[in-house]
Amino acid sequence: MSVSDEQFEQYQREGYVVADGLLDTETVERVKTRLESYVTNERAEDQFSRMLEPAAEDGDVDFERDGEPVRKFEGIGMVREDDVFADLAHNDAILDVVEHLQGPNLKLLRAAAMTKPPGIGSEKKFHQDAAYYPVHPMDHVTVWIALDDATEENGCMRVVPGAHTDGLLGHEAVEYDTDIAIGERDYDLTDTVALPMEAGDVLFQHCLLPHYTAENTTENWRRAFIFMYARARSRFTDDDPPAWVDSHHISGEEFPGCI
Repeated sequence: MSVSDEQFEQYQREGYVVADGLLDTETVERVKTRLESYVTNERAEDQFSRMLEPAAEDGDVDFERDGEPVRKFEGIGMVREDDVFADLAHNDAILDVVEHLQGPNLKLLRAAAMTKPPGIGSEKKFHQDAAYYPVHPMDHVTVWIALDDATEENGCMRVVPGAHTDGLLGHEAVEYDTDIAIGERDYDLTDTVALPMEAGDVLFQHCLLPHYTAENTTENWRRAFIFMYARARSRFTDDDPPAWVDSHHISGEEFPGCI
């Protein structure tokens, strides 16, 4: 897929663009099968971490499904350790769009799988991805890949169009260090546009765009894979960045002193 002029303008104006059907069924099923092998503990992660849904971890609910009620897997080690996830991070169709938005020299800042288990998948409050990463310039691109059909009932992405132009907003911790939410503005659903997506659709989103996902009230998983790509000339702005901040070369040149 090459980005049309209208899609490029939409990304600049509204902070996001959705590429319908960007990934084929075979690719999506391969990633879902590999994810399931981690959820069911058939495979054990080494270079990345898992987080369970808080309600299940606290023992407030029973999860009567195969495997664990995983909220997310997180870490660039997903790409370094697993060939299926590495292939997805280097997918030509995805990189074609990202390179159109950011140029040919790319680093990966984030890899994660957000799983939203049936019935107990929790909401993710309004936040900006850039708030997690002390990196400048703040123009990196989050790629959100629908592995299942994402609906308003199971927690599809909701964005605040155009709000990326407001810059970085103040955030505060909700329950733990990596669960932060915007504290400077009071967004609600009336400020958002819902983005229902079919499996294989891919959302390209500016790192400053406020967004939100609701809880999963259905009987089905709502799985998505996330990558964040940055220009290779970007720099860390914190001499002692958080433990989760890392980078991995994806394409083009690398530059001394940069991420």
